[in-house]
Amino acid sequence: MPDSLDRLTATLAGRYRIQRELGQGGMATVYLAEDLKHHRDVAIKVLTPELAAVLGPERFLREIETAARLNHPHILPLHDSGEAGGLLYYVMPFAAGESLRDRLKREKQLGIEDALQIAREVADALDYAHRQGVVHRDIKPENILLEERHAVVADFGIARAISVAGGEKITATGVAIGTPEYMSPEQGSGRGEVDRRSDVYALGCVLYEMLVGHPPFTGTTALEILARHALDPVPPLRAARGTVPPGVEQSIERALAKTPADRFSTAAQFAEALGQSGSVAISTAAPPSASHVSRRVKRLALLGGVAVVVLGGVLTVLRLGPDGPSAAEPVYERTAIAVLPFQNLSAEGPHAYFAGGLHEELLTQLFKVAALKVISRTSVMGYAGPNIPPLRQIASDLGVGSIVEGSVQVVGGRLRVNVQLIDAATDAHLWAERYDRTLDEAFAIQSDVAQRIVAAVSAMLTGAEQRGLSAAPTTNAEAYQLYLQGREYLIRPGFLHENWQIAQQLFKQALALDPGFALARAALSEVHGQMFWFRYDPSPARAALQREEAEAALRLAPDLPQAHVALGLVHFWGRRDYRGALDEFAIAREGLPNDARVWQLIGAVHRRLGNWSEVLAAFEKATRLNPRDAQLFFGLGGLTYQTLHRYADAVRAFDRALSLAPDLHGAAVEKGWTYVFWQGQLDTLRAVLSRLPRDTDLGFLGTRASQHVQLLKWERQGDSLLQVLKVVHVAVFQGQNFVLPASLYAAWAHQLHGNGPAARAAFDSARVLLDSVIRELPDDWRIHAARGLVLAGLGRRDEALREARWLEQSVVYRDDAIQGPKVAEDRARILAQAGEAETAAEEIELLLAGPSNLSVHTLRLDPLWDPIRNHPRFQALLTKYGGDPRR
Repeated sequence: MPDSLDRLTATLAGRYRIQRELGQGGMATVYLAEDLKHHRDVAIKVLTPELAAVLGPERFLREIETAARLNHPHILPLHDSGEAGGLLYYVMPFAAGESLRDRLKREKQLGIEDALQIAREVADALDYAHRQGVVHRDIKPENILLEERHAVVADFGIARAISVAGGEKITATGVAIGTPEYMSPEQGSGRGEVDRRSDVYALGCVLYEMLVGHPPFTGTTALEILARHALDPVPPLRAARGTVPPGVEQSIERALAKTPADRFSTAAQFAEALGQSGSVAISTAAPPSASHVSRRVKRLALLGGVAVVVLGGVLTVLRLGPDGPSAAEPVYERTAIAVLPFQNLSAEGPHAYFAGGLHEELLTQLFKVAALKVISRTSVMGYAGPNIPPLRQIASDLGVGSIVEGSVQVVGGRLRVNVQLIDAATDAHLWAERYDRTLDEAFAIQSDVAQRIVAAVSAMLTGAEQRGLSAAPTTNAEAYQLYLQGREYLIRPGFLHENWQIAQQLFKQALALDPGFALARAALSEVHGQMFWFRYDPSPARAALQREEAEAALRLAPDLPQAHVALGLVHFWGRRDYRGALDEFAIAREGLPNDARVWQLIGAVHRRLGNWSEVLAAFEKATRLNPRDAQLFFGLGGLTYQTLHRYADAVRAFDRALSLAPDLHGAAVEKGWTYVFWQGQLDTLRAVLSRLPRDTDLGFLGTRASQHVQLLKWERQGDSLLQVLKVVHVAVFQGQNFVLPASLYAAWAHQLHGNGPAARAAFDSARVLLDSVIRELPDDWRIHAARGLVLAGLGRRDEALREARWLEQSVVYRDDAIQGPKVAEDRARILAQAGEAETAAEEIELLLAGPSNLSVHTLRLDPLWDPIRNHPRFQALLTKYGGDPRR
């Protein structure tokens, strides 16, 4: 294009000196030039005249501004853009290194570690751009430059600018936006939405090519290649290169799924999957038979049906070593921030809570900024006090590049706050400020600190984020102080009822001063929800209070992320409407993209639905934002890995939790139960319980006493069980998944000794108690389960079977992949106690084949299975699943 070059040279004279042509493509010609102002080499890309004529300069340059705002170490920046003599151009740094295409031409296949590193770095760049609303649309080896052994993505946003500015007129030029070998089915067809998952697909193609030597789909024409993308299965990667780890192949296959919804939903998830040390297949056992499927279609979708997905696929293993989930990949970007606990300089008294409250609310402000990575409060609380490790060690522990430190003092009605932001790599102060304001200005201080931090680390704020950081939640300073104090009690560890009661009163006091305080209403709704969900008050009245406060918060502030979290918890905890919960949490995630708890809740809901790959993806994100949260790893071990029969992973998760919080007794108890499920070994559990005081509160697991009586029953120690029951003076043992009268345990102890009359009397005492309780809580499955066992013990078979039918028809049994198996297990016990061996065996097989806490070892140990122990079907199940170490 000699004419074009002359025009370009003439127009840019004085700014750039064109030196030579570097190459041509379908959309542009690239020239090497010298930036005369900055004395540096640059690459100028000039769109073809035909393309420029179709686009028009104004729209193209307006759209390309989006790409110019991207600032990431793995993205080639855009220096300049404009129009020169009717030509459209943009200017980038001249990359002296080679492109990935150049390296592939030379080497054909890359080393596995090199290929994975390049893919992860490109995915990191994509994830950042996607969070800024930019989709690349043309990821290919030519657009991946290799500088100092690191990947840098070029032409970011250019394809989008052309597509948006030119629309359907682009086709008239004969130019395709994208490259056929790397185009997703929806991009190739032109009929589906091209979003971030299309970039994930393209990156999957590039990684496939780096490992095998050619893209997954090739052909002689563009149409043939696009048809193969749409129709053909992915050619087996390990058939071409057997040294590739199975987990890598499976991750690539997921990235190359035909349907966008079946791929990784974000590039970050793809990168995290590739970064794992390996993947573990869940099971090789066959799924339940067709007869089982026809009998319980919906429940099988949660048990056997999920098992089919799990059995036929692979799940990623989170890193659970002593350094946490991200220790192998420390992050030192300044935009990755840890806000250490603020030092409280106030005297003990009513303002002692202020430092903690301000600290938590500052974190919440920063959670709103998508361009940041902000470590959650739980993970930084271990760095409180004067004797903390060096900042570089903290940065390495948490995977951050910036550290915020501060102190808070309330003196004579004034609030004094000192804050400093430090570059962890250099110890340089990026920003510092001292505030001396009235207590009424607490929120203004938080808002200013958050905005100063964002500016100091050069992060970009959207308009909505700017408004979110500036909006005051209340104009009543006293109400805000009460809210801060209530939050301090709400988030205390341990799931303790007494803390939630105090938080409830403080939020009510705040609302009495400002009824329009939406944030306080959302927090009060959460308190009601926790009391309901964790069974401290499972009454309909408590659920109604949770709903009323959440709805009130949304009426007051429809865009408040915390209000959407509150309504999501209404759907999750109050209604078991898991789809509704996911919808609300998705809205909250947009407003609080860095809040680990939102990701944890998303993972928890997917867990109830049995969407196990989504569970692990969400929890991986949560652990990266909250790498030192013992409760998170506690839940991951018990509610995820135990349920999936991945006992070794469960033990690692509990060990990680206990390394972070040695006094987290529930994790130690659950680790003990894991060895029971896994190996039939009771010694670990016995040793754990022997070290705990008798009245230890284990939260939703009940108490030390409730766990001890269960162990004694399984050990068949009737005498010891009766002695403990005399000492503990408890009428009912209860936890989130059980309500068992002490008299029921007494009945079982007498049965172990063959004392029928004493057992019958104890069973009848338990019946009387449960009959009174069930009138107050008629929909509580735990009470129906206990009552069924009591009625079976009394020989009232028909009534016991009615309770078994009630459990089978319950919404928990049908629709909950976590509690559903527990309900099913209790139902099977009732059937066994009532002599219904065949039906009990059907239920047992479903539980053994799918996610549940039942194992062959628990079947062998628990005396409640004795009535059917010698039945051929029961013995066949022990034989069938006894050889599988995961069952």
